[in-house]
Amino acid sequence: MTTHVMFLPKKPLVSDDRFQWRLGGKRKTAKFRSFYQDEFLGERYWSISGGTGNFDDESYFSFSMTLPYQSDESLTGVYNFDDGLTFVHSHWIPAPPGFIGMASVDADSAILSVKYDAETDIATGSFEAVFKSHRYRLNPKGTFTMTRLRPSDAG
Repeated sequence: MTTHVMFLPKKPLVSDDRFQWRLGGKRKTAKFRSFYQDEFLGERYWSISGGTGNFDDESYFSFSMTLPYQSDESLTGVYNFDDGLTFVHSHWIPAPPGFIGMASVDADSAILSVKYDAETDIATGSFEAVFKSHRYRLNPKGTFTMTRLRPSDAG
């Protein structure tokens, strides 16, 4: 069993951040995105995510990555599953009346390249993943430039 924690921003928290991906020939730009360091069940982690749509019009679609937190300075590098990288795709699904449906699936393979400047709190990078299990056929390739959110930024 795999547990993933996702916080879904209601609006972009940093307006000039960029998170984009390509699926086949189509390029998408995230309408919401976030980059932060947090803790869940005593484990610290980095989170990088972006997506489009919402649940009201049944168009929610996102990609989310996490890495174990070592230190601010050690984030720069190239990561895959052996390094603790997780890569998840989530999207809206039909649900019974009175419910909102969302499905999430782990990537079969993924790579994340990131460069983080601890002085400016800006991370730039690229990612690629393959989703082929459970009848998924996605191969997103993307880039991002994002400012780290600090607890005081989100309030």
